[in-house]
Amino acid sequence: MSALRRAEPRRLLTVLLALALTTAGCGSNGGTPSGSGPTGVAGRTAAPNQPFDALLGEEYSSVELARLRIRDKCLADAGYPQNRDNFSTWRPPDPFEPLLLSAQNLGPTSEQEARRLGFGADFPGEPARIVSLDAGYDTNLKRCEAEAWTRFGPKAKQTMTDYFDLFNVLGPYRYEVEREMPSDLASKLYDCMATKNYRADRDAFLRTPNYTLFGVQFGASERGPEEDWQPASRPGVVQVGPAIPARRYVPTPAESDLAVAWFQCSKDVGRVEAHLAAAFRVQQRYVDRYESRITELNEQIKTLARQSAGLLAQN
Repeated sequence: MSALRRAEPRRLLTVLLALALTTAGCGSNGGTPSGSGPTGVAGRTAAPNQPFDALLGEEYSSVELARLRIRDKCLADAGYPQNRDNFSTWRPPDPFEPLLLSAQNLGPTSEQEARRLGFGADFPGEPARIVSLDAGYDTNLKRCEAEAWTRFGPKAKQTMTDYFDLFNVLGPYRYEVEREMPSDLASKLYDCMATKNYRADRDAFLRTPNYTLFGVQFGASERGPEEDWQPASRPGVVQVGPAIPARRYVPTPAESDLAVAWFQCSKDVGRVEAHLAAAFRVQQRYVDRYESRITELNEQIKTLARQSAGLLAQN
């Protein structure tokens, strides 16, 4: 019964990149031969007071921020200011936010929102992208990465890797939520949608309740020329692609109508409340199962976060 809010392919890629860029300390907000800038924004928006609040994503991100500032200053000192100049206001995302839930994750939260956004979401934008075909940049990037970790001490990189691995340990909880949902909720939701003239394969819907089964055409995010930028094949050059500004999501009229009906029926049958309650029960089981591991790593991350505050003041 999750029926999570639909993600545009680019937004889904943004989330995945945001996670990849914070793993093992080897991600970069730019400057790999394959080429990619950072994605995401810091700060949580999910509902408070859920078991996974035990995860210190903001502290993790503060360590990443300090590490990247040190690395980018090192690059600038070596004659490569691109990272420093283009990402000075960017903040690494909270890597655990995709594990957290709120009503906003589960579809429209009002009829007005359903009309405005359908099942989509406005795109917050992305900063510039850096692509390097410069061997000198690549060599200095590796050196500066190592130098940044050195400032934190010999165990910092492994601690950050181990802490991020909690995402992989806890992530499967979503697959268990379905079993916690009331057994008659899917049929109630389908019957309500049928009264609003939305019908699909009932058996398929009962197995996987999802608004996409109703065969409606969905909208898309607005686009501009920035999305189409491609780096030129110019060896020996570090290229900076344009930032992508915030974009509005534009639903189709049919999507908006379906979203209104889905919101109304979800409210009538208590779908969102049931999903959040089930998810938080499963989260608690996972927190209890890995309590000692989380507690031990939390203390290590807190220590690194305190250390990062001093390092940020120096960079």
